[in-house]
Amino acid sequence: MQATTIKLAIAASALALAPAVSAAEADQNSVRVTYTDLDLTTPEGEAELDRRIDSAAREVCQANRVTTGSRILSREARTCVRTAKSQLNRHFAQIKRDANLGG
Repeated sequence: MQATTIKLAIAASALALAPAVSAAEADQNSVRVTYTDLDLTTPEGEAELDRRIDSAAREVCQANRVTTGSRILSREARTCVRTAKSQLNRHFAQIKRDANLGG
Protein backbone atom coordinates (compact mmCIF):
# COMPACT_ATOMS: atom_id res chain seq x y z
CA MET A 1 0.00 0.00 0.00
CA GLN A 2 1.44 3.38 -0.89
CA ALA A 3 2.57 5.76 1.82
CA THR A 4 0.19 8.65 1.43
CA THR A 5 -1.27 11.05 3.93
CA ILE A 6 -4.57 12.70 3.16
CA LYS A 7 -5.02 16.21 4.51
CA LEU A 8 -8.55 17.17 5.42
CA ALA A 9 -9.03 20.85 4.73
CA ILE A 10 -12.51 22.20 5.00
CA ALA A 11 -11.73 25.89 4.96
CA ALA A 12 -14.39 26.63 2.35
CA SER A 13 -17.05 24.65 4.20
CA ALA A 14 -16.10 26.19 7.52
CA LEU A 15 -16.29 29.68 6.06
CA ALA A 16 -19.62 28.99 4.40
CA LEU A 17 -21.11 27.58 7.59
CA ALA A 18 -19.68 30.12 10.00
CA PRO A 19 -19.09 33.50 8.34
CA ALA A 20 -17.62 34.87 11.57
CA VAL A 21 -14.65 32.51 11.23
CA SER A 22 -11.68 34.32 9.72
CA ALA A 23 -9.74 32.84 6.82
CA ALA A 24 -6.72 32.36 9.08
CA GLU A 25 -8.78 30.37 11.58
CA ALA A 26 -10.27 28.22 8.83
CA ASP A 27 -6.81 27.43 7.45
CA GLN A 28 -5.79 26.17 10.88
CA ASN A 29 -8.71 23.75 10.92
CA SER A 30 -7.07 20.87 9.13
CA VAL A 31 -6.13 17.39 10.19
CA ARG A 32 -4.12 14.64 8.57
CA VAL A 33 -5.85 11.31 8.22
CA THR A 34 -3.28 8.57 7.72
CA TYR A 35 -4.10 5.07 6.62
CA THR A 36 -0.77 3.60 5.53
CA ASP A 37 -0.57 1.53 8.72
CA LEU A 38 -4.00 -0.02 8.11
CA ASP A 39 -4.95 -3.12 6.16
CA LEU A 40 -8.04 -1.85 4.38
CA THR A 41 -8.85 -5.34 3.11
CA THR A 42 -9.99 -6.31 6.61
CA PRO A 43 -13.10 -5.21 8.50
CA GLU A 44 -10.87 -4.12 11.37
CA GLY A 45 -8.78 -1.88 9.11
CA GLU A 46 -11.87 -0.29 7.59
CA ALA A 47 -13.40 0.23 11.04
CA GLU A 48 -10.24 1.95 12.26
CA LEU A 49 -10.22 4.21 9.19
CA ASP A 50 -13.86 5.09 9.86
CA ARG A 51 -12.94 5.99 13.47
CA ARG A 52 -10.10 8.19 12.21
CA ILE A 53 -12.40 9.91 9.71
CA ASP A 54 -14.96 10.60 12.43
CA SER A 55 -12.30 11.92 14.79
CA ALA A 56 -10.76 14.14 12.11
CA ALA A 57 -14.13 15.58 11.10
CA ARG A 58 -15.00 16.34 14.71
CA GLU A 59 -11.63 17.97 15.29
CA VAL A 60 -11.73 20.11 12.15
CA CYS A 61 -15.24 21.26 12.92
CA GLN A 62 -14.36 21.85 16.56
CA ALA A 63 -17.21 19.57 17.56
CA ASN A 64 -15.32 18.46 20.65
CA ARG A 65 -15.18 22.01 22.00
CA VAL A 66 -17.38 22.54 25.03
CA THR A 67 -19.70 25.53 24.83
CA THR A 68 -20.59 27.12 28.13
CA GLY A 69 -24.10 26.23 29.18
CA SER A 70 -24.66 23.38 26.73
CA ARG A 71 -23.29 20.01 25.71
CA ILE A 72 -25.34 20.00 22.54
CA LEU A 73 -23.51 20.62 19.30
CA SER A 74 -24.58 23.65 17.34
CA ARG A 75 -26.37 23.07 14.06
CA GLU A 76 -23.33 24.49 12.26
CA ALA A 77 -20.97 22.03 13.97
CA ARG A 78 -23.26 19.07 13.19
CA THR A 79 -23.52 20.16 9.55
CA CYS A 80 -19.78 20.67 9.32
CA VAL A 81 -19.07 17.18 10.74
CA ARG A 82 -21.56 15.61 8.34
CA THR A 83 -20.03 17.45 5.38
CA ALA A 84 -16.47 16.61 6.38
CA LYS A 85 -17.26 12.92 6.88
CA SER A 86 -19.06 12.80 3.56
CA GLN A 87 -16.10 14.36 1.75
CA LEU A 88 -13.64 11.99 3.40
CA ASN A 89 -15.79 8.93 2.80
CA ARG A 90 -16.02 9.80 -0.90
CA HIS A 91 -12.26 10.27 -1.06
CA PHE A 92 -11.46 7.03 0.76
CA ALA A 93 -14.05 4.97 -1.14
CA GLN A 94 -11.70 4.62 -4.12
CA ILE A 95 -8.74 3.82 -1.85
CA LYS A 96 -10.79 1.09 -0.14
CA ARG A 97 -11.87 -0.34 -3.51
CA ASP A 98 -8.28 -0.39 -4.73
CA ALA A 99 -7.13 -2.15 -1.55
CA ASN A 100 -9.84 -4.79 -1.92
CA LEU A 101 -8.84 -5.35 -5.54
CA GLY A 102 -5.22 -5.86 -4.55
CA GLY A 103 -4.04 -2.40 -5.59
